[in-house]
Amino acid sequence: MEYRFVHHWNYALREDEHRILESAISLTSQPRGQAFLQRAAEFITAHAKVQYVVIGSLSDDGRHVVTKVLTKDGEIQSNITYPLQHYPCDSVLTQRFCYYPNNVQRHFPRDIGLQVLNIESYLGSIFLTEDGEPVGLIALMSDKQLENAAFAEHLVLVLSPAIEEELILQRSPSR
Repeated sequence: MEYRFVHHWNYALREDEHRILESAISLTSQPRGQAFLQRAAEFITAHAKVQYVVIGSLSDDGRHVVTKVLTKDGEIQSNITYPLQHYPCDSVLTQRFCYYPNNVQRHFPRDIGLQVLNIESYLGSIFLTEDGEPVGLIALMSDKQLENAAFAEHLVLVLSPAIEEELILQRSPSR
């Protein structure tokens, strides 16, 4: 699947970041399945230096996110379902990409989870079917400002087509 570059950073990758992106490309050639989504989330956590990564699909009614992978500090957590309304993930669906460098709680005061987890920054991107329909999203969250949001987005962009493909496969009735 083609992925859309939606945010324009004035940023040149460092040599070590190029190597990380090459590793991410290698990761996309690994077999698909739930284990792939977990490896992708763990990879993003480690290299984007974030506390939380959420990879989720949209519920059938399109009003909730059903997490497929939820990590905290690189450790897999139990999956959850949460509403889109009043959450930053709702902005991801309408804007296709969103980044709140700080004070994300202030923008979404009804999202109690942001408060409980003390989330300061949020970066999210959408996954689409070939027809352009939303299938899911990814969110990176941290209790401090992301160390390098431009690189985090690059990393998400490299892994997105493979993650998107897996989410679409998981939705198919034959799987």
